[in-house]
Amino acid sequence: MVEDRVSRAWLSSGVALTAFAVALSTSHTASAVDLPKVGGKPVTLDISNTTELLYHFDNRNHNEDPNKQSLRPNNWVDDNYVEWLNRLYVRSHYRKLSFGLRLDSAVYGRTLTRQQVQDLIVEELGRSDLALENSFARELHGRYTNLLYPAKLWLRFRHKGFEATVGDFYAHVGRGLVLSVRKLDEVGIDTTVRGLKLKLRKKLGSVRFDATAFAGQLNPIRIDKATGRVLHGSNNDLSKALFFGFPRVADLAYYATPDAADPTIERAKPSYLEDNIVGLSLKGGPKAFQLGLHGSVLLRQSNSEDKVRCIQAIDTSSSAATAQADACATDFPSFNEPDASRAHDQIRNFSASLRVPTVGDVLGGYVEVAGQQQLDGRVADILADGSLGREKDLFGYAIYTNLNLSGGPLTATIEGKHYKSFFPIGANIDLSTRGFAAPEYSVVTYSRPPNAEAIYTEPIGAPDVCVTGMRSRLDWRLGSHAQLYGWFGRYSSLSEIDPRNNECVDEAALRTETWDGAIGTEIESASGRSHYWAWLGARDARRAVPQSSLTSSQKSDTFYREGYLRYDLTQHLHGNFSLSMLGYHRRRFEPDLSAQVWNEGENLLALNYNPRWSFVFGFEYLTREGYEPLYFNGGLQYRSKSQDRWYDKLADAVRLFVGQRRSALRCVGGTCRVYPAFEGAKVELVSRF
Repeated sequence: MVEDRVSRAWLSSGVALTAFAVALSTSHTASAVDLPKVGGKPVTLDISNTTELLYHFDNRNHNEDPNKQSLRPNNWVDDNYVEWLNRLYVRSHYRKLSFGLRLDSAVYGRTLTRQQVQDLIVEELGRSDLALENSFARELHGRYTNLLYPAKLWLRFRHKGFEATVGDFYAHVGRGLVLSVRKLDEVGIDTTVRGLKLKLRKKLGSVRFDATAFAGQLNPIRIDKATGRVLHGSNNDLSKALFFGFPRVADLAYYATPDAADPTIERAKPSYLEDNIVGLSLKGGPKAFQLGLHGSVLLRQSNSEDKVRCIQAIDTSSSAATAQADACATDFPSFNEPDASRAHDQIRNFSASLRVPTVGDVLGGYVEVAGQQQLDGRVADILADGSLGREKDLFGYAIYTNLNLSGGPLTATIEGKHYKSFFPIGANIDLSTRGFAAPEYSVVTYSRPPNAEAIYTEPIGAPDVCVTGMRSRLDWRLGSHAQLYGWFGRYSSLSEIDPRNNECVDEAALRTETWDGAIGTEIESASGRSHYWAWLGARDARRAVPQSSLTSSQKSDTFYREGYLRYDLTQHLHGNFSLSMLGYHRRRFEPDLSAQVWNEGENLLALNYNPRWSFVFGFEYLTREGYEPLYFNGGLQYRSKSQDRWYDKLADAVRLFVGQRRSALRCVGGTCRVYPAFEGAKVELVSRF
């Protein structure tokens, strides 16, 4: 789809410092180093390295806090520090074997010390505040940790239609309803399964079969580049064996009284507990259609019962009660998160699918029906009769369909979805324990049900848990270099207003009705050096029952409203020179966030000398009350033209960014995260050998 292709380019640029996405340079494949032959067979070695050096100035996000009597530590600890991130990839190939290693490291400098925190509090508030000082200590505890660890490691064997992988691998089953463990750079996700995967492909006459089976533990990335937050696993023996060298959590030190000579020590608690997964996918059929059966079972490490029993055994009148409760939380870590999929220790997803390949360039389609069982709810209490007070089991289902029709210059696409109590599988991550939580990793999920919308749509609440809707799109080809397109979507949700409506209770006060539409054009020059893509769209979500909002006592049926313009334009100038413009403008209104309509946008202007150089100027704005309104940035990108010389390999790509970026929510296919504001300078060097 046109808007998906353009939007992915824009989204990728937005997260990776947008200034560099408009470069029209071609990428180079890493050249392989030929090693001495073994047994008469060649051995190759591919090495690539990405290093990023950043200096963070004051990003001005603490100015968003109107209450100067209570500083928010997370908006102050991210200023005036140095950051060096490095990712080294090593890949080797020998006959039917391949080996891979990704080594991640992080080094930080000039982060806040205790004395600097005390000085900051006095400067901003005019007084000292021990409780606030300890809040800063807790916020800093899981951030800006110097570390080096083997993030990904795998060994793969391939022979004809058989493939076996030991170590890290991605797993995408069906259309993401059953399982979707993969990389999403746009929102900082790179999750793999560390274990064993087997794949078999077999063709019998006109019938082809594909089978995939896998088992292992989930392996989210442990460094959040945007915030410096480190995800800490547990210290049990199995975790140590599977994830050797990974970061481990440390004890937390804070001061109980202003004149205390020694800190009080709170024992370490992990922010991530092991998620175990087993899965199977079977597909097969003739050319006319392909049937599929898919399933996965997620088994979490569970300590909730032991934790509750430990806490209930504490004598609350004892002076040691607080320390004993802390010991229970340390010895039996368990996260009490409100998300349904994080509150159950066993989740079963299964589905059946039917895919009809495009027949005669006229008709093609896909339909998948899935079920979900959420079992073994977290234990919240031990009842008087000795039974366990658990989270209620949940059962849900999902139906997704896609139909493509083509005829002459017209192409129509229809997507439909009906989900009831069907949840993305959230990772087993602590989002709330002060000092040990990792809320930035709330975006880590192991399944991504298709949302049948434009990929940049920003969901409110959890609209797809209980939803019925469809989107239709029509493309009209105008010759070989131009086309018009438009889409219209209509959705009804029972979980957008209240994400806690886990069982999809059909109450009018919980229902939203949404329409979403856009029209656009794509024009390309005959030479392909220039293109002009632009589209106008709007989205309107209304409550079935008018209600007052968090910012106004006046009742209204408006839940969310937006109009936007998005564009990607490139004009060839002369020879290797071209000019690019990329960006969007949005006019938004969400009563629960702001009583006023606001505008926001990001716009880039780039002069390109293809394929080696791009010089970029960026301009961002946000008119929402309480936020900084203007942001400016600039940058350049250099790409080597060949891989022939050593310095071309050393500097395969060099990127420089200087300036400001606003805080923003960025989404890819329903997966969203808030990226903090940035002000400073960044140099990125990509080397390939």
